[in-house]
Amino acid sequence: MRSKNLKLSLNISIIITLVVFGVFIIPRSVGTPLPKTSSIGIDGIITEDEWSDADWNISFYLDVNNTADWNGKINVDGNNTMYLGQDRSNLYIALDLWCDRSDNSTGEWVGVWLNTINRTFDDLTAWMGYLNDGAESLIHNVETDQPWDPFKDYDTGHTQYLEDDNAYTSIYGETEGTWSNFQYFWRDDFNITSELVSSDHLYRLDFSIDIDDWWPYFEVYDVIQGMEVDIRTKSNITIDNHDIIFWYNDGSMPPMTDSDQVKPLNKGTSYQTEGITYGMGNLTTDHQFKFSLIGNHTDPFTINLDVLTFAFFLNASNSVGLVFWPLSSIKNYQIEWGFGPSPGNTTDHRMFEISIPKSELERYKSNTELGIVVGGYGTMAIVGTNWWVFSKVNYYVPYMDSSQYNYYKMIGIPSKAIPGFNILLILATIGLISIVIFRKESKKL
Repeated sequence: MRSKNLKLSLNISIIITLVVFGVFIIPRSVGTPLPKTSSIGIDGIITEDEWSDADWNISFYLDVNNTADWNGKINVDGNNTMYLGQDRSNLYIALDLWCDRSDNSTGEWVGVWLNTINRTFDDLTAWMGYLNDGAESLIHNVETDQPWDPFKDYDTGHTQYLEDDNAYTSIYGETEGTWSNFQYFWRDDFNITSELVSSDHLYRLDFSIDIDDWWPYFEVYDVIQGMEVDIRTKSNITIDNHDIIFWYNDGSMPPMTDSDQVKPLNKGTSYQTEGITYGMGNLTTDHQFKFSLIGNHTDPFTINLDVLTFAFFLNASNSVGLVFWPLSSIKNYQIEWGFGPSPGNTTDHRMFEISIPKSELERYKSNTELGIVVGGYGTMAIVGTNWWVFSKVNYYVPYMDSSQYNYYKMIGIPSKAIPGFNILLILATIGLISIVIFRKESKKL
């Protein structure tokens, strides 16, 4: 009887041990290979072997302009292919553009926009707010083989307004109105009634504006060429002094004797619009724009402030294919392109291969649903445009509208295989446990 119990105990111990270790063995089966995409060569030539194990192979149709280019090449309507793949380190994208029969890189660009965690956005502000936080973009200038420069060399004007009452503080004087009264001349004025300070009647408004609140999505300081404060005021009586004072870049207020920082304003009883140039060197290190409005007179007075706006002169947006803010959040990537046959089409055509490190894709997970829009221009373009696009619509590039992205469930990355010495260790452990149980049972005999 004891012999039977001994055998039963031994068998049970082995089974239990195998089950316990099997939990770890099965998901990490010996020799589980990485996806073949880990061996993709980013050379711009799509071959069957390197993309055969991609997560997705998507065919999409383009109706393109069939006018011959300068070299007599004619782009054709038809199907194209997009491949999506990954390994543990990179996301891979290939574009097999069967319709693009031209090898002319003049003015050529290609763009990829990603939604890595199902962010929801439907306008430029919302999309920009998610850049590097679930929304990603990559626009490459094929002609120069550089990331697309989002700005041109010449500048253009942008008017900005106060956006809340936290931007100003009344030091002296009683105010009537809110930030919205500064914006347009047809609205009610923002009024300031002076107060008696010592022997003089005085008003003073201090302003502190964070430039980042106006342009939070890119380093605007590198592309601002100048700035002007536009102000329209009058007084109920002609007053002795009325000035705007631009604070120093250390955040301190200059003395009234500093003519570089103190500029005169209208002192009269009729509205006058004035544009005062602001030196960008006065911005503080944390990008605060500080200034004060000050007026004084021997008698009480009221200032009617009709308009206060800010004109910035920035390098113009270098828009591309209806992408008016061609910003690239992905800075580190590898891209190559080629021209020739591919497994799907033996006629020479344009191809792209792109590798993006997953470290560039904040919040991306290997088994996630990936949203993507791709587009570009070579000489291939949708009829009536100067670009092509693959998304849920084809009449614009909907990078700022998450509902128009195409979404694909990525397969995920297999767990690492257990090294051979770990398997030997498991087997040795099984044997050791079995021997211990066997000896204990033997002593009972």
